[in-house]
Amino acid sequence: MIGGYTGKILNIDLNSKNIYHSRLDIESAKKFIGAKGLGAKLLFDMLPIKTDPLSEENILMFTTGPLTGTSVQTSGRGTVITKSPQTGLFLDSHFGGIFAAEMKKAGWDIIILKGKSKNPIYIKINNDKIEFLDASAVWGKECKLVHNWLQKKHGRVKTAVIGPAGENLVKFSSITIDGHRHAGRGGSGAVMGSKNLKAIALAGNNKISIYNPKEFNQKSKEVLKKIQENDFVPIRRKFGTPFWVKLVNDEGLLPTRNYQEGYFENGNKLNAATMQRNIVDSSGACYNCVIACWNKSSIKKGIFKGVSLVGPEYETIALMGSNLGINTIEEVAYLNERCNELGMDTISLGGVLGFAIEAYENKILTKDDLQEIELGWGKTKEIAKLIDIIAKRSTKLGNILAEGVQIASNKIGKGVEKYAVHVKGLEIPGYDPRGAFGMGLAYATSDRGGCHQRAWTVKAELNDPELDRFSFEKKAKIIKEIQDERASFFSLVLCDFAPISEEDCVDLLNLATGSNYTVESYLKAGERIWNLIRIFNLREGLKPNGDKLPTRFFTKSFTKGPAKTKVLSKDEFKKSLNEYYKYRKWDVNGKPTREKIKELDLDKYLKLIDIKKIK
Repeated sequence: MIGGYTGKILNIDLNSKNIYHSRLDIESAKKFIGAKGLGAKLLFDMLPIKTDPLSEENILMFTTGPLTGTSVQTSGRGTVITKSPQTGLFLDSHFGGIFAAEMKKAGWDIIILKGKSKNPIYIKINNDKIEFLDASAVWGKECKLVHNWLQKKHGRVKTAVIGPAGENLVKFSSITIDGHRHAGRGGSGAVMGSKNLKAIALAGNNKISIYNPKEFNQKSKEVLKKIQENDFVPIRRKFGTPFWVKLVNDEGLLPTRNYQEGYFENGNKLNAATMQRNIVDSSGACYNCVIACWNKSSIKKGIFKGVSLVGPEYETIALMGSNLGINTIEEVAYLNERCNELGMDTISLGGVLGFAIEAYENKILTKDDLQEIELGWGKTKEIAKLIDIIAKRSTKLGNILAEGVQIASNKIGKGVEKYAVHVKGLEIPGYDPRGAFGMGLAYATSDRGGCHQRAWTVKAELNDPELDRFSFEKKAKIIKEIQDERASFFSLVLCDFAPISEEDCVDLLNLATGSNYTVESYLKAGERIWNLIRIFNLREGLKPNGDKLPTRFFTKSFTKGPAKTKVLSKDEFKKSLNEYYKYRKWDVNGKPTREKIKELDLDKYLKLIDIKKIK
């Protein structure tokens, strides 16, 4: 390997406790860059078709990119790759902190975990020394306690930990990184739990090789200067992601009471200014990041006084706040802390809880179902009880809700499906598409289900006079292009909060690795990654007509706020979806054509899957 990569993959068989090293294929690295892209290729190549995500045959990967752990800003990010137990589709879940940079310094581009341990274990990695250690003392324990235990026992190791929810195979359970960052979406924590793997404790001190270190460091300084001069960075540094709460609520697309409304009347009690005034103590940063956008918070009054956490972030405030009718930032922080320590994704859990409350309000769920919990909008203590029940699957209903809203609604029946807000089994995040129609198309076409990070159109739709936010017009091409660019960016892998141009990404990639990417070939790599994942999802069971949105967005309008009376048009959505397929050069059912597959140099996958036979 020339630079950027360590060139080494760590393969761990949890059944046999066998360890072997393999070399990173340089041609694959050129085609798929790293992190998301290389992980997608390896998952496709290695995973038997239709593997049960919670069986020992599923593969769990921690991946880095060629810029991870380097001098470039926000280079501490990594990715978890697996088949999602929540959707049955491809999953890439990204995380910050220091773990990924330390993994690279330990000498590993990728860690691949297969099989299942007979007993609960954790893995200690110190450069190329790998140990399997007994985790019985911390099995059942919450995430922060386990992180602290590992650091007390082994020193300042970097950690990846699951909580009780992961152990109990809750399908939206997360992996907690370094005690307070999270690989949240899609249930990677359940995959880790299914392997009886409680944690990874990691340390490394190797130098990361760079092809042209002098010019790379100079370019890194140029990028740092651009970030420091960006007008929005000081705002992000001061407020973090909660900055968006006021704007999104004022514009009428903040999820409220399970997406029944887009404007929350108590939004001023949840916004960034209130959060800064009431609970924030200081800020913090991930590895090599000048933005420093996360908040260290503590509750200073009321019945939850003394609870501390990192957060809440915007998505948590939206889904665990307004979406549940929670009226104070302190209560949101408390619920956030419970989710973090039990090890669950706050977006999906917020969707599940909103679904359950609405079903209870409409008398489909009863007190008997809820074990006498008085569930309702804004009932924080009662909601917290249900959170604990879900994490531990301790009741019949808790066991059902732990499956996520898609499966839960199918099991409950009685028409409750209309309250289940998801795409492809993944609950929708914090932007109601009735207030920004482009997000509807972005959710429907996302590679991992309902996700805003693959194409976040909200800012453009609210600010660009050329775009009508209450229309699908001009959105299809924009979304396709953003998805391709993000696929490349998340393969480098850097933070999507960093204002780094495509040109700068290409320069950094070439200087790190000795490659000769152009902006065009860099974006083509993103398109290649996107199409490979589409083929994988079709192979694993995604229906060709599976790019759908919840019925609620087409039939129910808001009664208040700037988006009042707005609903999505099924005809306009379908028209925009067809335009998207044309831009992608997919067929009318959303399947990549043979011509497109060949154009992207994915011919190998024509031998592994016959597109024409997918129905």
